[in-house]
Formats: sequence, structure tokens, C-alpha cells
Amino acid sequence: MKGALALVFSLFLLAESKYRGDHWSRANEISSHRPDKYASDPPDHKELIPMARYVLHNSDWASIATISVLPAITGFPFTNVKSIVDGSLANSTGVPYFYMSPLDFTARDLAQNSRVTVLVSLEESGYCLKKAWDPEDPRCTRLMLSGKMKRVKEGTPEYIFAKAALFERHPSMADFPPDHNWFVAKLKIVQIAMVDWFGGAKYIPVRDYLAYNYTGTEVLDRHNHLLRATTEVEA
Repeated sequence: MKGALALVFSLFLLAESKYRGDHWSRANEISSHRPDKYASDPPDHKELIPMARYVLHNSDWASIATISVLPAITGFPFTNVKSIVDGSLANSTGVPYFYMSPLDFTARDLAQNSRVTVLVSLEESGYCLKKAWDPEDPRCTRLMLSGKMKRVKEGTPEYIFAKAALFERHPSMADFPPDHNWFVAKLKIVQIAMVDWFGGAKYIPVRDYLAYNYTGTEVLDRHNHLLRATTEVEA
């Protein structure tokens, strides 16, 4: 009996090993076709608004800080990671959009206090790694957007645009559990702070930031390149 169990277990391990080998082989093959995330360099650090918009648009996720309602730490700052977009791949708005469930830490906190700070970093683009800069290096730009989170009214043009943008950048969202009451939220920005090179934090006027016509295509180009590479591998 023990010998039979050992044989079954060995066969299971062999099958699992083959699956993992095939899986990682395919993943590595696709990865080898991927363009560098930093193929398009960011703007000059002196161009504050273009840099701020570049960092946000090139970020797939953000750290979002709220005021906690958890019983043990009520009133404490609490941070969470959320997937993010600021528009479609080809249309940056500068406004952070999120797909949230009331079951999540962040949404529960926001139900009591809508004030948040959202942080994104140039580190996400891979550019800091290319330059051998630590994520805390001031040359590795950090953008901190503070304001109030607002729920986007379902069915409005903004809701349709934002949800489509979220699903475009994060396709797995289409498979999120439907019973989690997902909704689209956006940040109404009150303050923009940025650590961008040496010399301390810089503060950007919100109106100028939102009015800037960002035309970068690096995210769209990267997406199209990866799509072609994936198609070639699967073929």
C-alpha cells in the first residue's frame, strides 16, 4: 500500500514538474518578446507637469493611504495596493480611477472618511532600475496625489469610459466575483506633491496638471507589442 502511494505521489510530482516547466517556458518565451518598460524615457526632471503625468499614466498600481476603521487601529493611517488607470491606453486624463469592492479595506475606510493620498513611483516603469537608482533615490520620481475619493455614477459617460479603461489595462477585472458589488471610484485631487530630483518636494497646481495635454504613447505601444508577441508564441 505504501509503495503504491509513493508511486502515485511520484507520478503527481512528475506531472506537476512538467506543467510548471511548460508554463514557465511559455512565460519566459513571451517575456523575451516584451519591450523594456523604460523604452520611452520619461521627460526631463525639470518638466514637472509632464513628469507627473508620465509617472501616473505609466503606473499599473498605486499605494493608497486611508484612515482606518479597523477596530484595533481606528484612526490610524492604513495603506493598501490598488490597480489604477488615469484613462485608456491612448487617452490619459491625469485623474486616477479605481475598481473597488465594499468588502475591501480601502472601500470600508472610504465609507467613513473619503480623504486619501495616492502614491505612484517612476520605479514602476523600470527606468530607475535601468539607472541603478534605489526607489527612495530622489531622482526616482514619486508622485503623491491627495484628495477625496468619489464614486463615479454608474451609467454615465465617465463611468463607461473609466470602467472600459480599467478593464483594458487590467483584463482580469472582467473575471472578478460578480457578487462583490464592484464600483468605479475616482480621486478628486486637492494637492499634488512630487519628489523629483534633489532639492526637496515640489508642488504642482492641480488646474495646470489637469489641463496639460499628455500625448505619450509608450503604454499603448508596449501593450500592442506584448499583444503581438503573445499571438506569435501561441501560434
